[in-house]
This record gives sequence, structure tokens and C-alpha cells, in this order.
Amino acid sequence: MFHLSITRYFSVSVAAALFVIVTYAANSNITKAQSSSDPAITIQALLSNDAPGQRASARELAQLQKVYAERNFQPIWSGTIEALESARVAKALLARAGEHGLNPDDYSGAIGSAPRDDTAERSAEIDVELTRNVLRYARDLRIGRLLPNAIYRDVDLPQETFDAADALSSAVRQGEVAAFFSRLPPPHPDYQRLVAALDKYRSIVTEGGWPSIPGNPEIKTDGSDPRLRALMHRLQVEDPAAALPDADPVAAVKRYQERNGRTVDGRIGALTLEMLNVSAAERVAQIAANMERRRWLPRTFESRYIVVNVPDQTLKLIDSEKVLLSTRVIVGRPQTPTPIFRANVIAVTANPPWNVPHSIAVQEILPLLRRNANYLATQNMVLLNGPADDPSGVQINWRRISADRFPYQIQQRPGDKNALGKLKLELPNRFSVFLHDTPGRAAFERDQRALSHGCIRVQQILPLAALAIGGDAGVAQANISALIAAGTTAQISLHDPLPVYVLYWTAIAEEDGSVGFRRDLYGRDQRLSAALLQRVTALRPIAEMEGCSYDG
Repeated sequence: MFHLSITRYFSVSVAAALFVIVTYAANSNITKAQSSSDPAITIQALLSNDAPGQRASARELAQLQKVYAERNFQPIWSGTIEALESARVAKALLARAGEHGLNPDDYSGAIGSAPRDDTAERSAEIDVELTRNVLRYARDLRIGRLLPNAIYRDVDLPQETFDAADALSSAVRQGEVAAFFSRLPPPHPDYQRLVAALDKYRSIVTEGGWPSIPGNPEIKTDGSDPRLRALMHRLQVEDPAAALPDADPVAAVKRYQERNGRTVDGRIGALTLEMLNVSAAERVAQIAANMERRRWLPRTFESRYIVVNVPDQTLKLIDSEKVLLSTRVIVGRPQTPTPIFRANVIAVTANPPWNVPHSIAVQEILPLLRRNANYLATQNMVLLNGPADDPSGVQINWRRISADRFPYQIQQRPGDKNALGKLKLELPNRFSVFLHDTPGRAAFERDQRALSHGCIRVQQILPLAALAIGGDAGVAQANISALIAAGTTAQISLHDPLPVYVLYWTAIAEEDGSVGFRRDLYGRDQRLSAALLQRVTALRPIAEMEGCSYDG
């Protein structure tokens, strides 16, 4: 009897265990079936923080989670005819990222690869991967692929805000995916002209580029120079008029020089020849670098502003898209580059004193003082914290003053020798760079005007100051001239601060389709091009600015 009870007990227990196992397996299969039939469950699982094989960065994952959570993790690019059409548009535009100087491979991921099978997991992977690529492309095209300060340390531009996840979610919700893509590039005509220029110069590269012109001596255009034929062939690649049978070499060279910011004299000297021999491939990279810097700027500028193009060595004052003033400027030397930044003119100072930056005092003035203790006196300079009875330091033994512990603040008083000239536009910024006059006005006639310690010397400083003040420019100019004539330092505050953009454009595309290039004074194009190609986020920065120019 006991034996029978034990047998019956085990039989019941085994049956119960089998029932539990079968029930669990059935439920598990039901869960898998639900997962396979519900793409939302699969997408949500893919986007979990601990999902196996997770390739997205933390930032990308957060944005993906944000986009999909708003739509309860339903797929974006499949399920409806509209979604499939949006996917077609998205894939086509990602494949054409090169039109904006971007690398299409950065936005390809797994798109276009053959699926492993027809499971919901694979469909979800494709949907998420396309969204990830679209978000990356949107950010890169809207605000730049690289952070400005990851490439150059001497940059201070307004930080543009753009939430790609919010923008995409809104576009999908409203059925405006195509419009979402069209709103990404900078809306300015100059950017669109660069897009066309990039396509033009890539075509030139594809067709073989242009020939290099050998030799250093000036090319003679009288027909005696054997290089003349190569020159005309080189010019006609960018200038169809140079290909005409009766084309005048001198006229063609002048057009080239004007387009590229050179002195228009029709002579093919060393500098013009140097520019002619820059390859078409280098020009392509240069255009792409300029497009990236353009994406760093605000979507819209103020109605009234000053813009300085450092490589072009020019300044313009713009009002309601009209150029009120265009003038030459002198910019920083390669060793002391003018930074890229935005600031506001808040005042105009007549007869400004110049507070000499410490680095200039130590590196340039101290060696002069060691040779001539009267140097400060001859330059109308004083020591602001020097001996009360010896303001120019004539009695100081400068040979015993250490450069490492230079204790003095030097100031140059207003006057004809003052490095700032007669006028200065006050422009508070972290680089201590401003716009000012100069006693060395002959330098404005030079072709290459990268001569300062970083500040910007303006040829037409008086008209610029008058326009900055506003109102009647003639009255303002007369008032400023009267203050200058008085000889004492005086300041006029601006009623409305005037924005100034100090920028770096080495590729300038015109409305007629022509493109002009400027010398990469500080190697900024080369540095940015390398970063765009190598996908790096930090490079050795250019030395930071400290102060302003010195003409003494």
C-alpha cells in the first residue's frame, strides 16, 4: 500500500512538472510571436541602454530614444506608403551628402545592405539605422560637422542650438520630411553658390584638373615665353573667355587677378603663378572647408553689421543687405593671427591711448630699451606703474629687468606716433582685438597686408566710425574730426551696438558662377580639411591672441 502511494505521488508530480514546462514554453512562444508581430516592441528593445551590439553613442542613443518614444516606438520609415516615400527621399539625400562637402559614408551605416532575413528584428534595425543616419546628417548640415573650438582655439562665435530629434519628430508627425531636409543647409545665397562651386570644381578634377606651369620667373605675354600656351590652357579651365581664338593673355590674367583678390596688373609674377599652380583638388577641399565654416554661423545676421574677411583683407559695412562701405584692412601676421569671432562696437574713441600688451612689451620693446633707455620717450610712451619722477623710464637700468618678470605696464599716449592712430572702435572681446586707425597708412597699398599683431587696421576708419555712430553720416564725421583736432581723448558711445563678424573666407563664389580664392594665411583650410577627412575632433590649436598691433 505504501509502495503504491509513493508511485502514485511521483506520477502526479512528474505530470505537474511537465504541465508547467509546456505552459511556460507555450507562453514564451506567444511572447516571441507578439514581439515578432509588434515592431514597437522590437524597436524599444533595440534602443534599450543594454541592448547587445549597441553601436550608437550615448548622445545618439538618447536622441533615438526621444524620437521613437514620441511615437510609441512605431517605425518611421515603413508601414505606410508615405513612410516608404519618406525613406526613399532620406536615402537619396544621404547619398548626396557630398554636395555639401560632407562624406556620404558617414551617413550610410547598414542602409542598402541585404537583410539577413525577413524578421521584425532586421526591419527594426534598418528603421533605427536610417533614423540614426538622418539625425547625424541633420546636425552636421545644420550647425556643422565639427565644433569650431575643436579645430581652432581662437574662435568665439554665437553657439547655434538645434535639436535634430525634435525637428525630425515634428517633420514626421506633420508629413513634412522633404521640407525638413530642405531647411537644413544655411539659407544664404552665398552658401548655395558654394554648393554650385563645389560641384563645378569636382567636375574639373574628374576631367583631369589643370596643368601646372613650371618655372619661377615672370611669364612674358609677348609671345616669346614657351609657357604662354600652358598659361592660357590653365586660365581657360576657369575662364571660358580665355579659350577664344583671339583671347588677350593680359586681359585674361587681369580677370584672374581681380577674381582672386590680387593686384590687377596683368603680370604673371611669383605670387600669381603660385596661385595658378594650386591644384583643382586643393580648391575642392578649400571650398568644402569654407562651407563647414559657413555652417558655424547664425542662420540670420542682423540687418546692420560689419563683416571683416581676414584672408581677403577687406571690411564691409552692411545695412539691409546693401554695402554702405567697403575698405581695405591690415590683419594679423601668420605668427599672430586675427581670430574668428563676433562682437559689438559700443563706442568710438578719438585720440586713443594704446596700452601695450605684455607680450609685445617683453618681446619687442624691452630689447629696444636695453639698447636705448630713451626709447619710450621717443615714442611718446610712459610707464603707468613706473617711477613718478621718471615716467618714460629713462633712468631705469633696463639690462637688469627680467623678461620673465617684467613689472611694467607701458602706455603710448595719443599723438601722431600712436599705434592706434587717431580713431579706435571699441569692440569688447576676449581676444583684445579691435578696429583702429594707423599712422602707417602706406601699408594699405600693399597686396599682402597680414602685418599686425592680430588687431584690424582700417583704411577708411573715419567714414566707418561715422557710419557706426549712425544718424547723418556727414554730421557724425564732422563731429569726430573736431574731436580729433582737439587732441585729447574723447569717446562717443553708440546708441545701438553694431555687430562685427570677423570671418575667414578663402573661397568666394559670385552670382555669375565664377569663384575667387584667397591665400590660406593661417593654414585654417588645411587644418579643417584634415579634420573633415580624418574624422578627428581635436587638433593642435593656433596660439591664442593676447593683444593688439604695434607699429613702432
